[in-house]
Amino acid sequence: MRLDRSSLALPIPWKVPPLDPSAPPPVVVGATGGSGTRVIAQVLRKAGWFMGNRVNPRNEDSLPIAWFLTKWLKSLKDFPNVDSRTLARARRDFERMVYLHRRGISLPDARWGWKNPRSLWLVPFLVDRFPELKFVHMIRDARDMMLSENIFFLRQNGHWLLGPDWWRNLEGAALELWRVSNKRALEFAQNSLKNRYHMVRYEDLCQKPTETVTRLLEFLEAPKMDVGLLIEGIRDRGNIGRWRRAGAAKVVELGRGVRSDLERFGYEV
Repeated sequence: MRLDRSSLALPIPWKVPPLDPSAPPPVVVGATGGSGTRVIAQVLRKAGWFMGNRVNPRNEDSLPIAWFLTKWLKSLKDFPNVDSRTLARARRDFERMVYLHRRGISLPDARWGWKNPRSLWLVPFLVDRFPELKFVHMIRDARDMMLSENIFFLRQNGHWLLGPDWWRNLEGAALELWRVSNKRALEFAQNSLKNRYHMVRYEDLCQKPTETVTRLLEFLEAPKMDVGLLIEGIRDRGNIGRWRRAGAAKVVELGRGVRSDLERFGYEV
């Protein structure tokens, strides 16, 4: 089997060797698409994490993991409520993609991980495979997210997540996607991940990069390093709070659920 052209068309063996037992658990970065995960991936690279050599140059998404998520996200969304044959095939594919993602790593026991926003939807499956993984959850204000032109995930999955008419109200669909995906991930983390879960708000990363990256490194138990080198180029580029400039009419469209979840993640409503 080959990856498609968008995933480098790189052939891989049907069977791959098991992951080296010295490999530490991965760091997984996920979010609702458009939340700033690319910046976190770049920070982790600079800090010494292997985040893959086969990545999309535009957004730092791991291409092998993207292939897996495109193929299996819908089938695994309700894990562990998945039939055994489907689960066996998905697990086999996942091992192959992890193998491909890690090719080129300097040492088997090097710190590693991957970034793909859609990982947010499969955290229970990922934790089943890597019980000690650490999950970095990027959050961005839903009111800014609903104005984003990044609707890739909605185009690919909106019909089965939100219903066939999701496209009739793009802003409403973006809000509902934000609410459902982030609430789901947070509740699973609170119940199952505990101190292996870390939330990073996009606004904090851009406006307080030193403090935000320092907390991230502490969470990851990283060795001491110069945070200044890691945050070069991170700043508020003027796109935070754009919903305010779009007009107050946008705010009144927020449902009670979205307002409640905005407050849950520390945003004022």
